[in-house]
Amino acid sequence: MNKTILISGGTSGIGKATALRMLGEGWNVLVFSNNLKENQEFIKEVKQTFHQEQFLVLRGDVTKEASLKKVVKETMKKFKQIDVLFNNAGMGYFVAADKVNLKKFDLMMEVNVIGMAALTKLVVPILKKQRGGQIINMASVAGKVGHAKSEFYAASKSAVLKYSEGLRQEIANFGIKVATICPGMVATHFWSKKEYERRKKESWHGKDPARLSVEDIARIISFICNETGYCDIQDITVMPFG
Repeated sequence: MNKTILISGGTSGIGKATALRMLGEGWNVLVFSNNLKENQEFIKEVKQTFHQEQFLVLRGDVTKEASLKKVVKETMKKFKQIDVLFNNAGMGYFVAADKVNLKKFDLMMEVNVIGMAALTKLVVPILKKQRGGQIINMASVAGKVGHAKSEFYAASKSAVLKYSEGLRQEIANFGIKVATICPGMVATHFWSKKEYERRKKESWHGKDPARLSVEDIARIISFICNETGYCDIQDITVMPFG
């Protein structure tokens, strides 16, 4: 039986690149996102190469527990198992400390931290029953090194790292591994045009910086997913070079 990976935020950016790579390696892939247009475009693209039995695309919201329950239920219904959970869904909010919109900060924490924990809560019992599995949580180098006007995003990603650290110890005896990935800047549509231009002016001396590709991150995720049983990759920091 092919292994199965469940990916949140899986129809664009890093999630999409990972889904395509894992499909190419013969995995079953369930992706979900709350963006209906991206979901439809992803289905159209994937259908051209892969058999319908190998993938499932759902609309799901990481801030809604009922939505997450449906995603997990549909995954198990189609694929009978979950071998890897990739908590990839996330958002960024960058602002000065004295100008923060607390509702936007709260939403980011709900997506980046609480949504991750809510989906993990639903998948862990399945992995425990299977006596094994892998959880991969998308963090950021921002969770390790804070920068001006990034403190709120950094707080959310630091929380991901500490949550993962505790979870790793909690479920290791069930044969479940927990990894975090902390990339530097990746070439995606993560930042708004306004935020990108601000950083370019204030931090990058008016130049476009070196950036990782989404395929770079997908290769790392594949490496973690295909590691041997006695190998435990706990945290990877990857930065653009040059």
